[in-house]
Amino acid sequence: MLRIADADGVRTLTLDRPERLNALTPALLADLIAALDDAAIDPAVRCLLLTGAGRGFCAGHDLGSDGKPGDDLRPDTVAAIMLRDSRALTLLRHMGKPTIAAVRGPAAGSGLLLAAACDLRVAADGAVFKLAFASAGRCGDPGGAYLLTRLLGAARARELFLLDEKIDAARALAIGLVTRVVADEALDAEAAALARRLAQGPTGAYAAIKRNLAAAETLAFEESIAAEAPGNARASLSHDGREAGLAFAERRPPVFRGW
Repeated sequence: MLRIADADGVRTLTLDRPERLNALTPALLADLIAALDDAAIDPAVRCLLLTGAGRGFCAGHDLGSDGKPGDDLRPDTVAAIMLRDSRALTLLRHMGKPTIAAVRGPAAGSGLLLAAACDLRVAADGAVFKLAFASAGRCGDPGGAYLLTRLLGAARARELFLLDEKIDAARALAIGLVTRVVADEALDAEAAALARRLAQGPTGAYAAIKRNLAAAETLAFEESIAAEAPGNARASLSHDGREAGLAFAERRPPVFRGW
């Protein structure tokens, strides 16, 4: 259900249910969370790439497989399950390594949110995006309103949630839902090249950048300055910080080690 591959410091996680457009089952989601947990602490992983097998990225939760919540389930029980499952979004957003989603075909519901939780999103020109929660009589997975409001702004987030319209790749790029759009046949190579580029970079500094950006969403300006200073000092005095200066002076490419 989930394929894991490592190359050049990049760990690629591939949702592998192409016959169902990689829709999420409880087992697949559990495997994904476990793999993300492992990637977050594995020093050999310097960048994480999330993609889907076949012609789709992820069609959201597989309601045909999971079924609807039974009448005997209490709302607090379902909420607890949703909170457990939301760890996938938390890990993609906050792990101390760059995360990239490579999106081909449909990214719907929970699948769209998995992409939104990544730092960067590369989409094939045939990719389509749809929240699909309102159409299913739902308000969305925990974390979705937060991610899309910060990614797109309040007005765009409301548009996607309330109108529940399908967004093509060009529109997704225009509103900031994706980072870049490439030809379908170039998607895998483009995403892999971007992941390798980040994996070769100063991953310790990347982790600090992600912390700073996350903190900046809630802190006042002066608080953000105070929070960023210690991390910037540590990065400047790290191996990679010193290596960047040496490489510049010696007119050679830096060799970053992630610390």
